[in-house]
Amino acid sequence: MKKVRVEEAAGLILAHDVTEIIPGKKKDVAFKRGTVIRKEDVDKLLDLGKQHIYVTGDPESEVHEDEAAGRIARASTDEHMELVGPKEGKVQIRSRIDGLVRVNVGALNRINKVQDVLYTTVPNGYPVKAGDPVGATRIIPLSIPEERLRKAEEIGAEGIVKVRPFKKMKAALVVTGSEVYDGRIPDGSHLVQQRLEGYGLDVVGRELVPDEIERIRDAIQRFIAEGVDIVITTGGLSVDPDDVTKEGIEATGARVVLYGAPVFPGAMFLAARLKGSYILGAPACVYYSRFTILDIVLPPIMAGEAITRSRVMALAHGGLCLNCESCHYPNCFFGKGR
Repeated sequence: MKKVRVEEAAGLILAHDVTEIIPGKKKDVAFKRGTVIRKEDVDKLLDLGKQHIYVTGDPESEVHEDEAAGRIARASTDEHMELVGPKEGKVQIRSRIDGLVRVNVGALNRINKVQDVLYTTVPNGYPVKAGDPVGATRIIPLSIPEERLRKAEEIGAEGIVKVRPFKKMKAALVVTGSEVYDGRIPDGSHLVQQRLEGYGLDVVGRELVPDEIERIRDAIQRFIAEGVDIVITTGGLSVDPDDVTKEGIEATGARVVLYGAPVFPGAMFLAARLKGSYILGAPACVYYSRFTILDIVLPPIMAGEAITRSRVMALAHGGLCLNCESCHYPNCFFGKGR
């Protein structure tokens, strides 16, 4: 590209977008790439602080920033994403669906090592809705050599970012606690049900049972026999002698994946599998904490991913909720350690 003084640019073709920024009001493109500069445009460009501009004259071996960003984005995404832009050289990647973002961190690091290429994403394991941004890419200069761009595309073809669609799943609640069953304290499990429905789960049943192993066992087995994908028990998982939810889950014949998680709130969490369904033992914190480990494990389950002990142990890094006065979850570090 050729650099020229603005006063000498009349009649030439602008090789890049020129942005206008009015503090507190707008940031937008004042002159688009490809514009033929007129005499009357010179003063406007000077007002925008431009003493020089680039005009076209790329050799064939160079690819413009807009095309380059688009090619990198297209090479690295799948059918569950759409591209927006380019605008000011950047292409934004958005999800077409509700799902879970998975980032190939190794490939992401390598593509950013390609000279002049920039690629960024939301955190790995981030839940998104249709229309949410998941990443963006651009190059630093106004153009990039074709050979270098192809190298970035090759890395991108490994898959930088993917969105795993959430599956339609049925859930049921087994509310444990003799004090709730006997009516001594009010049942607050409707709040848990609302949370599950907020994730798109179809809550098909809710049963209150006392702190009795057999009653807990029977309720879980009945729901799973009815085809429920996830049975969630609420409470009864501490070391209190009356808390027998764990024993009730074990009595179903389920395979306990883990009991206890390095996540606060949610330390006394239990996960088990029975006949292909999940049994999730949610600690009592689901009644009073806005977000808990339950909110961390539900999205990957709904995306068809397995919950394993090693996976939950990895949540220790970033597993401490700070209980911020103004909560922005999932736009924070909580639960991003996997």
